Parts: sequence; C-alpha cells; structure tokens
Amino acid sequence: MPQLKIIITLLLLSYSCTALSSGEVIKIGVLAKRGPGIAHLRWTGLAFHLNEQFDHLKFVIVPLSFEEVEPAVRNRQIDFLLTNPGMFVNLSFVHHLYAVVTLKAKVLDNSITEFGSVVFTTSNRTDISNATDIKNQRVAAVNEQSFGGWIAAYRELDLLGISINSFSSLNFLGTHDEVVYALGREEADIGIVRTGTLELMASEGKIDLADYKSLHLADHSGASDDDYKNFPLMHSSRLYPEWPLIGLPHLSRTIAEQVSSKLLTMPADSVAAQQAHITGWTLPSNYRQVDLAFSQLKIGIYHELTSDSFVDVIIRYWKYILTAFFALVILLANTVYILSLYRKLKSSQLKLEQLATHDALTGLPNRTLFATIANQYLEIAKREQREAIVMYLDLDRFKQVNDTHGHDAGDVLLQEVSKRISNTLRNNDIVARIGGDEFVVMLWNIDSVEKAEEVLKRLILVIELPVFTANHQRIEISCSIGACSYPKDGEQLDELIKKADIALYEAKERGRGTHVWYSSQLESAQSRNS
Repeated sequence: MPQLKIIITLLLLSYSCTALSSGEVIKIGVLAKRGPGIAHLRWTGLAFHLNEQFDHLKFVIVPLSFEEVEPAVRNRQIDFLLTNPGMFVNLSFVHHLYAVVTLKAKVLDNSITEFGSVVFTTSNRTDISNATDIKNQRVAAVNEQSFGGWIAAYRELDLLGISINSFSSLNFLGTHDEVVYALGREEADIGIVRTGTLELMASEGKIDLADYKSLHLADHSGASDDDYKNFPLMHSSRLYPEWPLIGLPHLSRTIAEQVSSKLLTMPADSVAAQQAHITGWTLPSNYRQVDLAFSQLKIGIYHELTSDSFVDVIIRYWKYILTAFFALVILLANTVYILSLYRKLKSSQLKLEQLATHDALTGLPNRTLFATIANQYLEIAKREQREAIVMYLDLDRFKQVNDTHGHDAGDVLLQEVSKRISNTLRNNDIVARIGGDEFVVMLWNIDSVEKAEEVLKRLILVIELPVFTANHQRIEISCSIGACSYPKDGEQLDELIKKADIALYEAKERGRGTHVWYSSQLESAQSRNS
C-alpha cells in the first residue's frame, strides 16, 4: 500500500510538472510537519484537484520546514500557505495574511475541525501519570513554532505553574514522527505532538497505540465543555481551530475567492481529500484563542513587543539596517520609473477585476458575484442542513429623488443606503445591488425566522433616516422588502429571488415602507389579478 501511494504521488507530480508549461503558476506552501516526503504524499492531490478546476492557473505544492516558512512568506516565494494556526497568527502581525478556508481533518473516520497537543509517555512508565510527574523528565517536542507539537501544551503547563526549567532536558526534534520514535528508543521520557499523530502512525503500522498513554493537563470539567469530552482522539490540552489555508497579500483577491469557492465544495470522497486525510474545507474559523496563547506565553510577536525596545533593535541589527538602507536607496534610484509603470498596470488590472464583480457606484457585489457566493452558501446549507433567508429590497419613489434633487443627489443616496445595509448585516451575510434602486440580500446560517424578522425591521428603520448631500440637501426615503426562506420556500437561488420579488410586490401594494414574507397564497393572488 505505501508503494502504491508513492507511485500515485509520482504520477501526480509528473502531471503537475507537465501542466506547468502554460498558465500562471500558483505555489501552495505546506508546513511539512512530518517531513517533505509525507507532505508531498498528502497534498499533491490538492494541487491536482485545483488544476482540474482552473484552465488559466497551475497549482504546485511547496513543502516547507518550520524554519523555511517565514522566509518563503517574506520573499513572496509562495502564494498560499497551509500551516498551523500559531504560525498564521504570528506571521499575520507582520505580513498581513488572511485565512481563506479552514480544513476539516479526517482521523480514523472522524471529521475534525479542532486540534491540540498530546503530552504522552510509554505505557510502561508507571511513575508518570499526571502533569506534576513531568518535572525532572527528558521532554521531546517538535519545534518551538509547532502549535500542536509544543505551544498548546506549553500554555497548559504554564497555567499549571510547571516551568520548562524544571525539565531534565527539552529537545526539539523537527517532526512529529521523530518525537514518537524518540520515546520508543528511550531517548526521551515525555513526548509532545499534535492530536491525531499517534492514531495516524498506528493506522500506518508504524507504532502500536497500546504502547503509549496520554497525560491530562487542561481542566475541561465544566458543563459547557462537551466538545472536549467527546473529542475522539487522545488529547492533553484545550482545542483550537484546525489549520487555515492562508492567502498572501500579493495574491489577487479574486483568485483567493475562486479557490475558496472550489475548496468549500470539494467532495469528501474525492481523491484529493482522501490523499490529504481530510473531509473537506469550511469557512475560516476564529483564531482568537491562538492569539491569546501567544499573548499569555509572551512568545512570537508578543516576545518582540515585550522584550525589545527600539534602541535594542537598532543595536542588535544596525549592520543589517544600514545595509538595507543603502540597498534601498540604490534600488529606488534605479527602479522608480519601472515601479511607477507597474503600479499603474496593477491598478488597472484590479479596477478591471473589481468592475467585473462589483457595482461601480456603491462598491457592493453585482448580480454575478452574488449568485456565485449565494449558490456556494446554499450548497453548504444543503450539506449541513442550515437555513438561509433571501430578501429583495427596493427603495420607494426613488425616481422622485432624481427628479427633485438631481442624479448626483440620487447617487449619494444610493451610496449611503448601501453603507447602511452593509453595516446592519453580519460579516458572512451578502448584499448586492442588482438594479437602479434594487438590492438582494442573503442572511447566511440564520438562527430563526424571528432573528431574520429583526434584521428586516432594522433595515427599514436605518434606511428611513435622512441623508444629507454635500450641499446640505436633506433627502428622505423609505424601502419595501420581500423575503423568503431556504429550504422552506425553495432550494434554487433563482426560485428564491423570484419568490422574494413576489413578496416585495405585495409590500409595495400595502403602502410601502414595510416588509412581507412570501407565501403561496400571495403568488396565487397575484396570478389571479394579472
């Protein structure tokens, strides 16, 4: 079986190399936590899957060690990065990275969106049974930047008051596998790896799981901690969101959005998912707890913020700063004109991309982008049995505003209304301008119809507030809204928009400045009247 996997991977690599002869190359850096060979084996299928989805882009996998990740990001040697959330949070401070999607790991047929650390020893060590027994032991971990293989466990030890100085020794061995093997060779007493490592190595026939036991560190006895109690893998720490796929700032946001769309709909039984040991991808998670771990331990960016003053930095790096200064002066003197041309071309390209997917006046998504994102949300809603609300919003008597105050004032009104709608909605909701004074909204993963009702009322109230133009013209407007729900009123986007429009028509008939929910009786009544 291992030989078959290697053959498949070599064929995929051969395909990727052949495919690179045309199209823009997009490099996906992957943290090789178990070494570059296993990284290629797991993730080459992802590149193959994306290459099938895009004719104009060619994706390749670039395995990176812990030490290679930051230089690769800094020097723009990669376009995407798949890494642990600790490195994501730490690098984001300096390099302005953003999460595109979060992976859903598959370990022993379990779909998992969280992970942590396992602090473990061999089963025959009867003298080691709890956290305090770690003192005076030889400890092996993966890397100081490995979140599951060190930082998550380090945080729990710090909360328990166990200093790393109390260890007999602490060695970082580079990969998770090597930490496990070190305990088997009796070169260490305590090992720290990410959750799922022991189970995965056991499934690969590399170890016998019965030879190891985990130590309990975090207190999750509270009634609200069912997720920890039901977590199917050996674990010692609290749990954190799984690895994000990260976009680098130089990457086109349009490409990032397209990749996100393709990955969110990747089937769990696809070759790429099976090869990577995942069940798919989900919307980006909240990595606030990861940031708190760094802050508590004063490591990463928080170490730099708390330990070094500006003078310390100058004294430590003055040679590099001076060299960089002269290099920058020379570079600027020789390339100002070239950079100016490049920026103009890049700006034109971004404007063209923006015009293709967004409304020029308000900056909101247009009908095309709305349909793309909304259909993607409906796919997820169908798969995960969630609800969604579609609204059709129309400004009342907008033509009178143009006739009375002029088209410039009308444009100001539309821009202000767009801002008010966006500010009223949540980050994951979608709003688009699809006509002169018409907007469509999708409330994603709404808790109940009552919650949607509150949003409808808020929208009507905020839009009724007066708008003042630059020359102090006061403009008042109201709106009418029609709404329907998925899956109750329909499962296709076009059908939902049509039914929301039917409800909007009824709202207009009732005197405007109100909202109406779709019902089959409405549609029947309108058909008879027409």
